[in-house]
Amino acid sequence: MMKKSIDKLSSDKSSIDLTTMYSHKRYFINNLDSYHGEYFVKEVAKVFEKNNVASTRDTSQSLLGEDVALSEPPPPEQPYEIIGTAVTESTKDREFVTRIVRKEDSIRQMLTCGTVIFDISVDREELKLAMEYLTVLKQLLEKQALTGDDDAGEPSVATGPDIKKRYLILISTVMTWASTKPLDPDTPEMPFVETDFRKRKPHPNYKMHYDVENEVIGIARKYRKMIGALVVAFRSDLWRQGRRSFLLVPKGMGDCPQFTLDFPKKLYLLAVEQNVSKQRDIVKPLGRQVGSGMFKCIPPEDAFLIPELDQRIYDLMTLNLNMEPTFIVETMGLQWTFEGTFADNIPVLMKQFKKERGLKPFKIVIYGPPICGKTSLAISICDAYGLVYISPETVAQDMLEDLTWRVEHWDIGEMVAITVPNPEEEDIGIADDEDQGEDDLVQEQARQNLAILQSGRPLSEEEIIMYLRQKLLSREAMNRGWVLDGFPMTQAQCQIIFEKGDEQDSEAGEETRDEPFDEDVDLYNNVLKKLLPDIVVSLDANDEFICEKAMRLPEGHSRLDEETILKRLSEFRAGDTRENTPLNFFDELDIHPLVVPVKDHTDYGMQGPYTAVALRMGRPCRYGKLLALIEAAEKKEKYEQETLKTKEAKALKEMEDKLRSEREDKMEYWTELYAMMREEEEAALAAAGEPMRNYLVQHIFPTLTPALLEVAKLRPDDPIDFLAEHLFKLNPTGKMLEPGYNLQAESLLGKIKILDNALKDLDIQIDPLVPPECEIHDPEPTHKCKPMSAF
Repeated sequence: MMKKSIDKLSSDKSSIDLTTMYSHKRYFINNLDSYHGEYFVKEVAKVFEKNNVASTRDTSQSLLGEDVALSEPPPPEQPYEIIGTAVTESTKDREFVTRIVRKEDSIRQMLTCGTVIFDISVDREELKLAMEYLTVLKQLLEKQALTGDDDAGEPSVATGPDIKKRYLILISTVMTWASTKPLDPDTPEMPFVETDFRKRKPHPNYKMHYDVENEVIGIARKYRKMIGALVVAFRSDLWRQGRRSFLLVPKGMGDCPQFTLDFPKKLYLLAVEQNVSKQRDIVKPLGRQVGSGMFKCIPPEDAFLIPELDQRIYDLMTLNLNMEPTFIVETMGLQWTFEGTFADNIPVLMKQFKKERGLKPFKIVIYGPPICGKTSLAISICDAYGLVYISPETVAQDMLEDLTWRVEHWDIGEMVAITVPNPEEEDIGIADDEDQGEDDLVQEQARQNLAILQSGRPLSEEEIIMYLRQKLLSREAMNRGWVLDGFPMTQAQCQIIFEKGDEQDSEAGEETRDEPFDEDVDLYNNVLKKLLPDIVVSLDANDEFICEKAMRLPEGHSRLDEETILKRLSEFRAGDTRENTPLNFFDELDIHPLVVPVKDHTDYGMQGPYTAVALRMGRPCRYGKLLALIEAAEKKEKYEQETLKTKEAKALKEMEDKLRSEREDKMEYWTELYAMMREEEEAALAAAGEPMRNYLVQHIFPTLTPALLEVAKLRPDDPIDFLAEHLFKLNPTGKMLEPGYNLQAESLLGKIKILDNALKDLDIQIDPLVPPECEIHDPEPTHKCKPMSAF
């Protein structure tokens, strides 16, 4: 009985499209694949997982026992699910997401969801969609209010018996406060709090955000018992500092207090950083961590000359607001992952940024004999992956250029572009004076190194190694990665350049890694782990190849003579023995070299070895500065592919046209040839049929034509018999069938015969009518002919 009931409920449930029904367990999140959307989905999924575990535990406990009555089971509950839209149209599915809907269908889908989390802080295209959804939602709530079902949690006739209170969370931006006047003109540093939201004045570019916020607040006020609506205004730095996101879950929908929070009786929340940070406090530490550490103040009108700076970023950077998030600090009690300021949290942010973007700063050492292609390979890798090229032959010049630029910048100052500083910029100058004391030692050391490099004296091996180490430890090299070309060449050089020294492997604030194995505890005691390469490329080339390549080098200043090449090759082979090779140093650190054979003399660009190294490294990381190069390379590759396809299509079309033209020419030739053959055949047939025609015209038609005319005239019953008799009358003796028979001649002969018989009866002698000149006097024949026989 129970099984039949369950089957019946399942069949009834399957006949209904659940995606079009309202469900309080369905969440809608727009832009699921955005930065904010990913974190919203993860936090909501955590709540779902905890609720599902609690629901399963309660169900299993209720079924235990032998005295349980076999009553009809309740209908199966709908599971928790997340739906939403995506920024990228090609996105088909995401983790924890039930389905992704199109933006055209999003409003209808939002009406079926119990909770809607809508983010308008980044994408301005979402504003129009948000306003349309709020308009439709107001109409729906108004219709429900007219039915009288306005109590929270009560069923509504308009949506069915499963309806519960709706919830709407609008994620907005503090730019709707940008033009707000200070609360007290005498104390402009007094912070704004949530209760001051009625006094807020939006930035001119964020008026539509302001209107959407007011619509949500109006709905929350008017339909309080039917929907819980809330506006959360935040600044981007709070959500991008690795702090734990907070999630507001409606009351009664979560069973674990540490994961959920009752929906607050608030209309407006401020989600901003508790510590006040000025632009200088953000830019300078960030620049020292990810850039060159050099700064320059520019006037606001020059900001748009920077290609990466758009209007939205400019508005956020020029925002000057002091806000205090009282509710999330005093009431929510969030567990912050870091309590310090933005500057203190930069190392953690950089690590998270690299992890989220999949940025890998590759560190590569290229080792091999002289003139085997190390430099060409290193430059190819740097160009493709955006790495820093470092070589003992160029490090002095690189350091000279870098130090010259830095000293010139220090001499000019950071405020040179600001003609009339405002009070804020004066504060920046004062703060810079405070930081100047910390940088005095760095500047003095840089000036000393610059003087040494400008002196022009040859550098010792120790100084070159020192400069190489400084270059490897620079922020640019550590953030982007590097390729070390042709160094180190001995184990002693390996130990010097990779020694631990006074440097620390971990940055301040970075997370500690997993505990090492017992065998690896002392593995990195004497080396600086963050300086070790990821890949060691060993180019394998024999002496014959080196000598052959040296002879093939073009004439010029870079070409070495035979003696120099043999000397360098001999020195390399002496230090590259099985016991003394520097590759053993990396082998002992579990960095096993990638051996790449070099055998092709014509591969001047080292494409073969580059392919082998790129296979180990993977696809290039999409760094900001490298992005343009990658996009240009992808665009070039796409253009080449399209060009190749166009050429193939053009060649195919030309071939088809050529074949069609040849076929048409052949068909025309065959047609003409066939016509000529038909004409010749007809001529041959005509020639062959000419005697027959003459014969018929001469012998048959004169007799047959009158007979046929007679048949046509009389129309006898048996025309064939009549024709036969008629022909027989004309030829009773059958002479007409003889070849020499002539009807006129026979008629004339008949008349002559009658006349001859008549003359014979009259006995009249008639001489033949022959002219005298035509007479022929022949001998008299022995046999004398009768007179009438001459005819």
